[in-house]
Amino acid sequence: MKPYVTFTKKRFLIILAVFICAGFICCEIYAAGNNNANAKTNADRLIFVKNSGYTVLSNEPIVKTVNIPEFFSDVYDNYNALQQSAGYDLSLYKGCEVEIYTYKINPPSGYAGECVINIIVYNDRVIGGDISSTALGGFMLPLV
Repeated sequence: MKPYVTFTKKRFLIILAVFICAGFICCEIYAAGNNNANAKTNADRLIFVKNSGYTVLSNEPIVKTVNIPEFFSDVYDNYNALQQSAGYDLSLYKGCEVEIYTYKINPPSGYAGECVINIIVYNDRVIGGDISSTALGGFMLPLV
């Protein structure tokens, strides 16, 4: 009886292929679970807004470039908790430069007043955002 296992070149390549496929599958599951929708073009972002259940009032967004801080303050911790409730996590992007696309939308059911959707994008993928009122003392809701 041999105390070790021998691998032929063919067996090694099969095992390597299985591990590579498993890695790709895990990456796809991770990306799908984190709602990382494509946001490369304005049309992609408008589709994202529509698929989120909102009606855009202005097809042209206001665009800002911001850096997600390396260390979160209480304000950022609270905002990230809002993100996490929708399946996003900005802590994965600490120190990264992101774009925020802001569109005017019809307010969600049960809310009134001027309302916007903010979509946070990194490497052409949605990584977070919110629905918020522009009124003083308004509301902020997670992307759902």
